[in-house]
Amino acid sequence: MRRAVEQPAEPVGERQALYAGFGDALGFAVELAVIPVLFALFGLWLDGRFGTRPILMIVFIVLAIIGLGTRAYYTYAAQMAQHEEGKPWNRRS
Repeated sequence: MRRAVEQPAEPVGERQALYAGFGDALGFAVELAVIPVLFALFGLWLDGRFGTRPILMIVFIVLAIIGLGTRAYYTYAAQMAQHEEGKPWNRRS
């Protein structure tokens, strides 16, 4: 009978952080896909009401993309500042 080679146990905290990272990435990806579509549909609905067919839809899509890009930039900057807090290269002399 063959015995399975035992792998070293992975710390639970690392696994939880990995899964949390996957969840955050999936949530952000869905957000990047869904928000512009919702804004486009809202703009299309407003275009139908006001008779300005593609104008408002395009404006709302551009606003959604600019907003998502801005949010992504500031979220990333805040996460990196938190991650690098207390590192030797960040200490003030």
